[in-house]
Amino acid sequence: MVQDDIIGGSFPKPDAGAKMSGRALYAGDMVRPGMLHGKILRSPHAHARVLAIDTEEARAMPGVKAVLTSADIPGQNRIGMTGAKDQRVLADDKVRFCGEAVAAVAAETKEIAEEAIGKIRVTYEQLPVLETTDRALEPDAPQVADAAGNVCIHRKIVKGDWQKGLEEADVVVRGEYRTAPVEHAYLEPEAVLAEPARDGVFFWSTTKSVHLDQREVARVLGWPVERVNAAAAEIGGSFGGKSDIALNAIAALLCVTAGMPVSITYTREESIQVSTKRHPCVIRYIHGARKDGTLTSVRLEIEADSGAYTDYTSTVLPRMIIAGAGPYRVPNVLLEVRGVHTNNPISGAMRGFGQPQVAFACERQMDRLAEALGMDPIDLRLKNALVDGDASATGQVLSGVTLRRILTIARERIARDEEERPEEPLRPYEKRGWGIAAFFYGNGRTGMPNPGAARANLNRHGLVDLAVGTPDIGQGSNTTYSQIAAAAIGVEPEYVRVKSADTRCTPDSGTTSGTRNTSIVGKAVQVVAEKLRRAILTKAAAFYSFNEKEAEIRRADGGFAIVVPGRHPIAFARVATDLEGKLHVEGEYDPPVTPLDENGQGNPYAFYTYGVQCARVRVNAYTGKVTVEKVLAVYDVGTVINPTLFAGQIEGGIGMAVGYALTEEIKLSRGVVQNNNFDSYILPTSMDVPAVEIITVPLPDKEGPFGAKGVGEPALVPGAAAIANAVSHATGADFHSLPLTLEEVTKALEQKEAQQ
Repeated sequence: MVQDDIIGGSFPKPDAGAKMSGRALYAGDMVRPGMLHGKILRSPHAHARVLAIDTEEARAMPGVKAVLTSADIPGQNRIGMTGAKDQRVLADDKVRFCGEAVAAVAAETKEIAEEAIGKIRVTYEQLPVLETTDRALEPDAPQVADAAGNVCIHRKIVKGDWQKGLEEADVVVRGEYRTAPVEHAYLEPEAVLAEPARDGVFFWSTTKSVHLDQREVARVLGWPVERVNAAAAEIGGSFGGKSDIALNAIAALLCVTAGMPVSITYTREESIQVSTKRHPCVIRYIHGARKDGTLTSVRLEIEADSGAYTDYTSTVLPRMIIAGAGPYRVPNVLLEVRGVHTNNPISGAMRGFGQPQVAFACERQMDRLAEALGMDPIDLRLKNALVDGDASATGQVLSGVTLRRILTIARERIARDEEERPEEPLRPYEKRGWGIAAFFYGNGRTGMPNPGAARANLNRHGLVDLAVGTPDIGQGSNTTYSQIAAAAIGVEPEYVRVKSADTRCTPDSGTTSGTRNTSIVGKAVQVVAEKLRRAILTKAAAFYSFNEKEAEIRRADGGFAIVVPGRHPIAFARVATDLEGKLHVEGEYDPPVTPLDENGQGNPYAFYTYGVQCARVRVNAYTGKVTVEKVLAVYDVGTVINPTLFAGQIEGGIGMAVGYALTEEIKLSRGVVQNNNFDSYILPTSMDVPAVEIITVPLPDKEGPFGAKGVGEPALVPGAAAIANAVSHATGADFHSLPLTLEEVTKALEQKEAQQ
């Protein structure tokens, strides 16, 4: 099989059968002899001092094997996804959000654990609850975090002189936009199984970052990292979530205390209350442009609700302002973001890493600017779209930019769709319209070392063992890795066995986040696979005395072999046996980036995914109901490694975008989630997902593995913005908030009617 048959082939995921049949083993399904069941006591208050905790009655209960409070933590009671280690495993001085863990129990049954939790008495002194960023920024606002003030992060990007650029504008458009907190809504809730291991502890978890979990749990236990190991079980969805270090640390603490395996699985209500959310934002924009549509200035201010702790805020917010001017050429920008602590649920990473919020506001601005200029929205975007040689807002000179081509394809396809679509009469109270949104998305972490790592060897059966540390969270990264490795070596993917996300045997490849698996870890896989191919041929040539330059790796004798003219093929199994221990290689790939300076200038990403989504909607003017009829997705992801997995990412992202645009919103009152189950947190169903048409622009990237870039998060980023623009075009009304619920749409239509 040649490389071209592998890269671009729709190979199935090897775990698909087990997941479809129910045989797949998730963390919550795992059982061990003598296993205990853990339960966590959580604060009913969003902000309160912890004055006393009485655990005596719970400890005395038959069947209870361990009871923990913060006083029982032997190491550091501080954890975090990034450098800010500000979150407590178990609350000590006070609780900062509703549902924060205060104590934990391990017992012989779930029922005993539940009863024991009810017998723990906590004395609280309630404190004022900060529900909004506006209140949190007031001078007399109560303090949430340890540091002075409630601003946990402030970043800016300065390029040119935005005020001078605004003076040069003929048209200025201002807007304030608001987005709601939303839930990841994975089908599988968080779960962990911790069990004693030789001189340490080992845990299976629903995680996207086993090596990070290993380090954090070791700090909490006060142990060397080597005594703690972690692995990802099968994972039933993540979308940026499942990064619950506190859960893993509590399970490990209970396991060590009791000396027995401990399993904890969240209830759905518990998961929705305590898991991280997409950052809700207040976004204020000013766009200036000349009469011909040329952008002269963009001013952006964002207040992002970080919730009680920092978590991923320090990585999500810089990405917001990097995308703050959109994928457009703007000579003068001032883009600022503040992360603000409140007593709401913690905000963290969610698919898109802050860009869906900004894309909504920025692309609404572009449509409103087009209207003010009397221009077609696509013409305005084409006028200002980045091209090769342009500098982004961070000053990075870009290459391989395909946005104009993508916009042109989108326009042509919309026109053809209108011609081909049979006439569908609308009822008198229905309106239909198209909307468009463009974006670019940097792959990987922002302006910092971001290595992917891999190991490979030829085993005694003639198969390639490949090890990577990033978990496959359901998107099929292990399948993609097998294709990349197979193509680099010259074998078929079925001859590559991928082991991922186990600290005992896989290298630290980083987290499954930031759309980095294919582009960065996949590149490391390519590098290592090419090293293994060279090692096989070089060492075999010396051992068997043949000319390496004449040798090939190809199928022979029912498997793969080294084929040399005039000689019998040398099977991989024989090569592995004869060269035992000599065919093991490892390596990494770290993309070329530079950190951002104090003005946000630098090269934050080595790869950018470009794309456009166009949505066609039908709006019922009486009820405000929006039906998304079709979405056209035009993307440049370089080389598509696996078309089926690629399409799955796009379609899944669009399904999530429909929910973000129309129905999904965590409703809070004094920090307490009011809709903590799927009967009241409204997700789109299969009946709400539109027809999806996908078009790719295949321009191989110079850095990516075989020219590939990532699409996991870009699949979602422009969706809600395109839908909002479509609803605005259909109705003639303006929209500044997500979601576009029945109430939001009817209110806008009533305001429009009143103005007329």
